[in-house]
Amino acid sequence: MKHIISILFVCLLLGSCNNGPSVDMAAATQEAKDFIASQFDFFSESSLELAKETFTEDAVLIGTDAAEYLSGWSEIEPSVEGQLAIKDPVFTSRKLNVFMSDGGDMASYTQELDFTFNVGGEPGEVNNVRNSGVIKKIDGQWKVVQIHWSIGLKGQAVEYKITE
Repeated sequence: MKHIISILFVCLLLGSCNNGPSVDMAAATQEAKDFIASQFDFFSESSLELAKETFTEDAVLIGTDAAEYLSGWSEIEPSVEGQLAIKDPVFTSRKLNVFMSDGGDMASYTQELDFTFNVGGEPGEVNNVRNSGVIKKIDGQWKVVQIHWSIGLKGQAVEYKITE
């Protein structure tokens, strides 16, 4: 009887170490990819409210401009509001890489984008934008936790020598 109780205790202990229900990683990855593809919808819909739903309250946005290190929605909101002057935006993504957390509720990603738009009746285009970020599923909704945009420089910003 003593051995049976010991065995049951060990089984319960091992069972409690389970990380909870298994996650369908393929489905979670597809959800993350779908969110990443739609994260700029607030531009095309020109909606500050949709932008607010896209970012977490404490999100960080890092842009190409030296002044573009914005922390929290209160800093991000004025920037987004100004950018809503951009009309007819079209984002074309390539080289999307998504790295999922083991729990399927957080992901980091990298991609390259081309961006066409219209400002004040004048068409514009920015190509080869490097975009990366971290998204998290909170209360069943994916949100941007951190996003980074940059446009690559020709040549090295810091000189270094590659050795073999």
